[in-house]
Parts: sequence; C-alpha cells; structure tokens
Amino acid sequence: MAAPEKLLQQGCPWWDMRVTWGEPNVKWCEATLCAWVNEPANAWSNLAYLAVALGCAWRWRITGSRAMGHFAWTTLLVGAFSFAFHATNNFATQLLDFVGMYVLAFLLVALNLHRLGWLPRERVGTVHTGLTVGCTLLVPVMRLAGLPYQLVVLGAVLVIVGTEVRLSQRKAPHESYRDFWLAVGLMAAAAACSVADVTRGWCDPDNHWMQGHAAWHVLSALALLFTARHYAGLELRR
Repeated sequence: MAAPEKLLQQGCPWWDMRVTWGEPNVKWCEATLCAWVNEPANAWSNLAYLAVALGCAWRWRITGSRAMGHFAWTTLLVGAFSFAFHATNNFATQLLDFVGMYVLAFLLVALNLHRLGWLPRERVGTVHTGLTVGCTLLVPVMRLAGLPYQLVVLGAVLVIVGTEVRLSQRKAPHESYRDFWLAVGLMAAAAACSVADVTRGWCDPDNHWMQGHAAWHVLSALALLFTARHYAGLELRR
C-alpha cells in the first residue's frame, strides 16, 4: 500500500500552490492523488452540504423562513470551500475551508447571544463579521505558533451547544428541542468518525469511496439540516 504523502509530486495538479502556500496542518487518511481532485472521497462527500443547502433554499422559498435562508447560503459556502480544500490540499484552500466554517458557526453564536439577551439585535451582524474576520486572521498566527487552529471551530461549537442548553431551560412547555438534540447527536457521531480518521483508527488510504472524514461531511451536513429545522421552528413560534 503506497504511503499517501508520496503520491503527490512535482508536475501534479495544484503542486505549485502547495509549494507556494505550504501544506495544511493535518493529513487525513485518504491518499493524496496526482489528480485534479486530490482526495475524491473527502472532496465529493461535500455534495451532502450542497443537498442540505438546496433543501434549505427550497424551504426558504416556500415558507419565507429567514432561518432557512441563512442556512441555505452558509451551508453552501461550507460545502464549496471544503470541496476546494480537499481537491487541492494546501494551506491557502485550508484557510478558505475555515472561513466557510467560521461564517456559519459565528452566525449561530451571534444569534444565540442575541436570543439570550446579551447582544442587541442591531449588533448581531457586527459581532458575526468581527468574529469571522478576527478568527480568520488568527489562523496564520496559530499556524506559526504550532497550535491546532481546529480548536477555534471546536470552541465555537461548544459555545453554540452551551448557549442552546441555557436557552432550553427557558423554553415554554409546548416548545420542542428534538431537532436540536438530533443535530447534537449527529455532530457527535461525525466528530467520532473524523477523529478515527485522523488518528488512523479508521484508515484505508486507497479507499476513495468512503473515509472517516468523508463520513464527517455527510453526518455534519445532516446535523446542519436538523439545526436549520430547529431555528426555523423557533422563528415560526415567535
């Protein structure tokens, strides 16, 4: 079985970008091929985000739900930027991948802070933009320091879950958090698959159909679908 890191050589697609920008700070299990799509399983599994984005866009058009509209464009951004990263495998597109995740995660952080009464409505956009830009600029700094910038995304997810738990304690008796807890369960399963991939607990480099990180994409996309349903339900009840 060939070592994944030896399959990408000078003359391969995206090689110049890799030389210019450097390698990403993590190597997923899937072998990096000398092809226009370096990691087929990890790249094409991002179509799950496209499917969720289209579903949210359809619901937005039918119901006029602002929540579904927000999730439509942010989920599309996550999928597009993640595809670009796994197709090319270099630090520049990895940074783009993080921008997509930040745009989505920090929108939910800002909205939850507003729902808690800690942030005025008119400042939601400012805080969302500030957190997204600030944490994007933080990535190169953490890279130079040798720190895993994946921790920023983990922190944002924990804030989202923590604020939702706090808000659930205030909910009216008729309100349901079923979609939220389904999303949390799916995200936990997705994270487990991704960890199994990066630690090589689940690893077959030559399998370009299914990988642990590809499973992360599919399961986390489903989690975003249920998260969108949760926020749309809150909007409807208001």
